[in-house]
Amino acid sequence: MRLAASYVPILIARIGSGASAFLVVKLAVSDLEAGIVMAAYPFLEALGALIAGRWSDTLGRKRTLMMGYIARSLAMLLLAWAFFVNAVTLHKAVLNGIIGLTTAFILTASLAMATDLTEVRNRGLGMGGFEFINLASYGVGYLVGSALYSIFQGPAAYLTVALLTVFATPVFAKYLPETRPVAPAGGMFLLSVLPPSAVVLLPVWFALTTIIGLGMYAPRVLQVEGGGIVSHVVSKVGENLVVGLLFIGALALLGAGAIFFGRLADKWGRVKTFRLGLMGGLSALVVLNISLHFGLGPVESIAITAPLLFLTSAIGPSILALIGDEADIRYRGTIMGIYSVMLGLGIGVGSLLGGLVAAAYHQAEINALATAALGVYAAMTALHLALSKAYQGAVRETARII
Repeated sequence: MRLAASYVPILIARIGSGASAFLVVKLAVSDLEAGIVMAAYPFLEALGALIAGRWSDTLGRKRTLMMGYIARSLAMLLLAWAFFVNAVTLHKAVLNGIIGLTTAFILTASLAMATDLTEVRNRGLGMGGFEFINLASYGVGYLVGSALYSIFQGPAAYLTVALLTVFATPVFAKYLPETRPVAPAGGMFLLSVLPPSAVVLLPVWFALTTIIGLGMYAPRVLQVEGGGIVSHVVSKVGENLVVGLLFIGALALLGAGAIFFGRLADKWGRVKTFRLGLMGGLSALVVLNISLHFGLGPVESIAITAPLLFLTSAIGPSILALIGDEADIRYRGTIMGIYSVMLGLGIGVGSLLGGLVAAAYHQAEINALATAALGVYAAMTALHLALSKAYQGAVRETARII
């Protein structure tokens, strides 16, 4: 029950983040503004994680969470106002960056709580549950954002999301327990306490989050085409809502896979599960690019790719379990902050790359985004293999239950 309670903050936060991501892209006045404003959020989230991890160790998980939620709610209300008055791009980017910065406090503290409440024998499953809530609630938020945009067609949609976030905060704040005593103020920062395995594994994580950033940019250029049932659904609910359904479907698949492969990481081994996900991700992107190249629409291409996409979901929980197993309990919040750091950097790079690719390839944006995703993933996989060779023995099994 306490483990489930630790997931609630990230559930509420990510629904708001997903809706915000869809609406920021749609409400931007140009492709370039969409990329800049979107990128500010994850880049500042990465910075916030460096602070939040340390604070969750020294000030407490719950206090760090609450500070993040209060500041985040105010920033979302201000960004809604900025959209209403059509403020300059820099103003919108700064506010969205503050939202990302404060979201890191919620994400990092919540993940540290989940790690506190699991043991080696069930940590893979616990991390899989965290990944499921993180991804699935983001997808729900994306769908909420697409629905609100279909209704309001303007900044009122973002204001609605901001108000929902403000009023949802008290739902968990009163009942959320602290999971461990506050650590001494002295200590080390993230880069000096990372276990060796993290150095080798993080390039793949960066690739995965960069692809998520590219996916978040996609609604600005995605046109849902196809015959039969696809055309029927688009005519009934509208293209914006169909895009939202596609996104939540992909994230729900990844989230469900995270639970399955998290348990597999406990039973079969962390490293084996990670390698299965690594190959699944590469195969998924190759198949996606081939499908789009031969003229299949986005819906059909994603459907064909789905089984391999499911395998990709093995990456997140296996990495989290490996790092969590090796983390010094005194610096657990600081170390688990690496999750938000990589999430922020990857999504930020993906958002900027999405804007650049869309601007360069006006007639084939979706194909270009898919090609960029494959290029990033292949490059980071090569870097991971090179680091594995250089740091032999750094990635090893930390738990295996038969």
